Amino acid sequence: MIKSRALVFSSLCLLLLLISATVRSTPALQGSEYDNLEAVIETSRGQIVMEFFHADAPRHVEYFVKQARAGAFDGTTFHSAVDYALIQGGDPLTKNPRAKAQYGTGGLNAGLPDEVNKNKHLTGAVSSVLQLDRANTSQVKPGTSGQQFFIFLNAGTAQKNLDAQLTVFGRVVEGLDAVAAISVLPKTGGLINERVEITKVTVREKTPSVERLKAMTIAIETSLGNLKLHIMPEAAPNSIRAFVRFVRSGMYDGTAFYRVSQQYYIEAGSLDTWPQDSPNRKRFFALWPMPFEKNEIKQVRGTLSVRQAPEGQTSWYFFIISKDNPALDGRHAAIAKVVEGLDVLDKIAEAEVEGDKPKQRIEIKKITVQ
Repeated sequence: MIKSRALVFSSLCLLLLLISATVRSTPALQGSEYDNLEAVIETSRGQIVMEFFHADAPRHVEYFVKQARAGAFDGTTFHSAVDYALIQGGDPLTKNPRAKAQYGTGGLNAGLPDEVNKNKHLTGAVSSVLQLDRANTSQVKPGTSGQQFFIFLNAGTAQKNLDAQLTVFGRVVEGLDAVAAISVLPKTGGLINERVEITKVTVREKTPSVERLKAMTIAIETSLGNLKLHIMPEAAPNSIRAFVRFVRSGMYDGTAFYRVSQQYYIEAGSLDTWPQDSPNRKRFFALWPMPFEKNEIKQVRGTLSVRQAPEGQTSWYFFIISKDNPALDGRHAAIAKVVEGLDVLDKIAEAEVEGDKPKQRIEIKKITVQ
């Protein structure tokens, strides 16, 4: 999460336990098919799109998909929240506005085993809700998750405890602004005063599709001129889909090319390069690492790639090759190529630097997908 203001909620973990508190059909899917699915959560406060971690939490993902396709979430609400920290929803009891005293107690104990995994409670994490242990009200009962779920903005000091107890089975890829807006609605005792209804949850194939991506172009408006790039999605579809979503969120707008290396590539993606007054500093972004998608696209002049980190993952950092560099072939996820503005690329690559940092700020005013 990139957030300028400090958030104080050292007691979040206990609060999670206190606000947490059963609908047990569709054709079965093969395990690999879940990898290409996402869920669209339509709410009275905006749309939220999430994708799944089926390999890490198969039972939770399959249960969520089954419930969504059966319409079990439709008409429920996001009933509780912590400011800039989390929202909680999915309880079937919330379909009844007169049952508010019982909100948070329904839809649990669905027979799901705990599937605690490597995924952390980072910004955008979608996690299980466990039932409070009545014998020890400071603890939760393992193996009691079901239809209710949390969406996290910031787990703060409670993250280590949460990571050890709750199953992260998905992450938000679009709509964190809506999650943040819901989290700060007026509340009474942790319950949101307004009825924030989940009007519909739809499970669909991940979008944009590869075919749709093929027809897209990327426009990068910089302080030294404009670049237009053609997307090459077949080689690294998940990497380019994530890049497109970052672009659509406006995350790169106002950043800068922070690295110009020996006149053979220019690099961007450092969110530290936002101006201090950038509105993005007050927003939340789901900055999750992704598995590296190796491909055979050559690192020739004009190629845009998502950088691979030493851990074998990619993120939101990207670079554009300004001079052919076969030594980088296969080492980073190439996803697009400049088709207009090579002269601008050269101008940026020839910028005067100290080490590899441009002396002049080369701003990315805006990136759009067309």
